Amino acid sequence: MKYINNLFNVRNKFNEKPSDSRSVEPYIYQPEVVVMDFSESSLKIKNSGYKVVESAIDNNSPRVVSEIIDIAAKSEIDFKYYEIELDKYKTYFEQAEYLKKYPDYYCGNQVEKSLEHYLALQLLNLINEDIFIDIASENSPVPEIYSRLTGATTFSQDIMYPAGVNGNQIGGNACSMPIPDGFASKAALTCSLEHFEGKSDTELYQELSRILKPGGIVCVIPFYIFLEEATQTDPTISVPCGVVFDRNTTVYCAQGWGNRHGRFYSPQSFVNRIINPVKEKFKFDFYYLKNAEIIDPSVYVRFAFTATRL
Repeated sequence: MKYINNLFNVRNKFNEKPSDSRSVEPYIYQPEVVVMDFSESSLKIKNSGYKVVESAIDNNSPRVVSEIIDIAAKSEIDFKYYEIELDKYKTYFEQAEYLKKYPDYYCGNQVEKSLEHYLALQLLNLINEDIFIDIASENSPVPEIYSRLTGATTFSQDIMYPAGVNGNQIGGNACSMPIPDGFASKAALTCSLEHFEGKSDTELYQELSRILKPGGIVCVIPFYIFLEEATQTDPTISVPCGVVFDRNTTVYCAQGWGNRHGRFYSPQSFVNRIINPVKEKFKFDFYYLKNAEIIDPSVYVRFAFTATRL
């Protein structure tokens, strides 16, 4: 893993109060103690005035995918049809050495995660000269794999890391990173953007417009887009944590999911929340992964997008 040892003009904002919902209470991604049952916590969300559906969100069945693509076109989100090359994915999987180096990483769902990583690498076209940040990385092997396979300089960023830049880790709020303007050329969020609560998804793209150099690209995969504004949650996690959902969202309570917040954009809400605030700074491209199921029937990724800094 290569490191940048001389970071000039590094900005450290971690003494500032974050502006997203995590500024109110310490962020607890998956608390160890559940203090109420599923029915009780779902009812509590419903009694707060939200429309509640007790199921997970389906945004990958053929009928729903077709409807999403049709609705998105009316909101000026035009999906390009992207065909995954199975042989290239298999080569990536072997070269990345998931089974050898990371056998316990999402061991029940490694095919999905490795596919996300492969596709992000393809869409970013990462090369030796790039400086790459894996945003909301947690314990992902992506930075090590990308560095080893491409020679790029890679960093992991996460709110749960110690504040500041420590080796190849960037700790603290992704919406206010302690790095200079134009620091990075590439970035990715794999199964991450949906967890940015409150206004922090909008603020993240404003921050990305600062830290990405002109021509820099950020890739989001999966792109969680749906027929309506929706949020998936495990209420036994979100209710004890006091998670505040978007006012116009339908809350899908997924029993046993184990996560506090997963935002699914409607096409129009994505335009309003992400595209419009930075439309002078980014060019967006959207992809429908038309043959993702050939990798494995369990694969659920169907959509991705990139934003290129103007």
